[in-house]
Amino acid sequence: MDVPVNTLHAQGYVSIGCEPCTRPVLPGQHEREGRWWWEDAKAKECGLHKGNIDKDAQAAAPRSANGNGSAGAPDIFESPAVVSLTRTGIENLLRLENRAEPWLVVLYAPWCPFCQAMEASYVELAEKLAGSGVKVAKFRADGEQKPFAQAELQLQSFPTVLLFPGRTARPIKYPSEKRDVDSLLAFVNSLR
Repeated sequence: MDVPVNTLHAQGYVSIGCEPCTRPVLPGQHEREGRWWWEDAKAKECGLHKGNIDKDAQAAAPRSANGNGSAGAPDIFESPAVVSLTRTGIENLLRLENRAEPWLVVLYAPWCPFCQAMEASYVELAEKLAGSGVKVAKFRADGEQKPFAQAELQLQSFPTVLLFPGRTARPIKYPSEKRDVDSLLAFVNSLR
């Protein structure tokens, strides 16, 4: 099992707190004594300080291709019919007031089970809309992109589907939890 272990365990510290928080446990004490959230003690096991994570393992961990999310989860919405937008690309799309064609964009996080659940229907929709004049795209909005997406793109939860119509500057947020092909297609066709 690849569970990160605090290096103080090897020195006789049974508590699994982080390095600045960990102290030896006296005989007869529970290993968490004085560290429960309801106890009024200064030493809490926050788990944030060095000693909990092996830096070599962290450096060797794979990073996402565009560097804006958590590593580990494979990317989703992979299809030639779905355009992958960068931060610059979505910012340019936001700035355009008269777009040549409407854009449907999903704001997603690859680790999100709801995004994963809608992947097949979104890819199918993209293939149906190919050649129709509507561009279908994705923008990974987790990690360092999340504050931007919350401030500029109406992101409150994953996935968020936005339509950038050709005639208006601001995107229109898809208002439903129904993410099947027919529902998404009706949304696009009503606002084209």
